[in-house]
Amino acid sequence: MEPQLSYYVIKSLTTLSFMFFAFYLQYCEWYFISAVCLAVSWQQFGWLTHECAHHQPTKNRKFNNILTVVFGNLAQGFSADWWKDKHNTHHAVTNMIDHDGDIDLSPLLALVPSDLSRHKLLIEKFLLKFIPYQHLYFTFTLPLLRLSWTIQSLMWVFGESVSSEYRIYRKNALMEQTLLMAHWIWVLLQLYMLPSMSIRMMYFVVSQFLSAFLIAYVVTFSHNSVDKYPANTRLLNNFACLQIFTTRNMTPGPITDWIWGGLNYQIEHHLFPTMPRCNLRTCMFLVKEFCRENNLPYLVNDYFEGYAMNLKQLENIADLVLTK
Repeated sequence: MEPQLSYYVIKSLTTLSFMFFAFYLQYCEWYFISAVCLAVSWQQFGWLTHECAHHQPTKNRKFNNILTVVFGNLAQGFSADWWKDKHNTHHAVTNMIDHDGDIDLSPLLALVPSDLSRHKLLIEKFLLKFIPYQHLYFTFTLPLLRLSWTIQSLMWVFGESVSSEYRIYRKNALMEQTLLMAHWIWVLLQLYMLPSMSIRMMYFVVSQFLSAFLIAYVVTFSHNSVDKYPANTRLLNNFACLQIFTTRNMTPGPITDWIWGGLNYQIEHHLFPTMPRCNLRTCMFLVKEFCRENNLPYLVNDYFEGYAMNLKQLENIADLVLTK
């Protein structure tokens, strides 16, 4: 549980080096590979932002918050406070219907039956007509995650945070706005330095959409593929059971641990949110033993098994529409 500053210094420097390597490749006119490397660095900065927001690097919460906004707003282009507000709720009420925003993807995707009846706007009703096919188009929505989070971040820093009832959000609004705008000015300047409009479009699409996919295929694995519960569930009375029943791990391995930013140990992370990434694997064996002793499920699958379960859940909701 102890912070691991040295580990995060190394992780931050290697991720920053990867980003500068992308810039160097652009200078060398290796544009496609540069865009791929930039996408990977954005994904890795996403994991670092997440860990700093959970106060994993140090015991100094103010310093962790500074790192969160630098990695989140400036390096990656997402609002730190928007993320915290959304993510803290997710940890408190994981997979709780109408409470956990991470499973509220309608009208584009419906994860629970109630998603099919709560939308009234014409455009929402139109999108719901595609739900019978959601298990077929789900994968193609993953690259849209960065666009969605960017829009939500901008709406937060220039809207909700400014008038928020919470003083800390109002206090941070100007800094968040400045760093978020700095990120997009940098993105536009980088595109401007490319030699042609077609290369600019390729670079933007590859870097933005690939980065989104690399984050989305991770964050949709652990919770979308397991059961969702009503807000009055008794699971809320038992924190450990809530996290264990609503979370699935991905089979670990050295490459997976790096690409997934340790979130393949999602059960352990949800049980101990402040535990540094480098300790999650050791914790995994203790949690497995705890689950065995208490006759609790410990859900862990390789990616394709979990992905198939995710699609099956989507197909089950799609079938509800077809049978109406």
